[in-house]
Amino acid sequence: MVLIIALIIFLMTFSAPAQVAEQVYIVQPGDTLSEIAQEYNLDWRYLAEFNNINDPKRMRAGMRLRIPSRVYVVDFTPEERDLLARLIHAEARGESLEGQIAVGAVVINRVKSDKFPNTITEVIYQKGQFSPISMGTMPKVPQDSAIEAAERALAGEDPTGGALFFYNPKTTAAPDFWKTRPVIKRIGNHNFAI
Repeated sequence: MVLIIALIIFLMTFSAPAQVAEQVYIVQPGDTLSEIAQEYNLDWRYLAEFNNINDPKRMRAGMRLRIPSRVYVVDFTPEERDLLARLIHAEARGESLEGQIAVGAVVINRVKSDKFPNTITEVIYQKGQFSPISMGTMPKVPQDSAIEAAERALAGEDPTGGALFFYNPKTTAAPDFWKTRPVIKRIGNHNFAI
């Protein structure tokens, strides 16, 4: 009986869902959601969603905002977070959230690799790496799911297991090149390779 109770306590202790750590910010007169989000290195749309704010213009002084505490795996600016979300939107529009996070993770993995540039901007704008850049088809505003995917990739989520490349085998213009890259994961329409 004691063994069963100990087992139940053990399982309850280690099977509880993870919670996002957070802090509280009290809105001051003149504050905007955008400025608060930028101060905490968050996207304002993510902060609004986290606090169930449908209309940021209705935010008032004295309001308590929950600020999620995130640990990011690379340094970035708010502009780079937006750039990553726009790239995810362009490259993985129509893919599952997992597929969108995976595209973001490839960029993050490249930033962390000594084989690629050291910033998100440099990785994304590296010549010939991402077709939306070379073709000039980057969207000006990313979808909400791409913003979430960027946040999760920046926080270290990587469904690819460390991929440095991705491609759609049905539409690639360089099938011979992709034969030289071992595929480690397939998510949706994309192969992820090292």
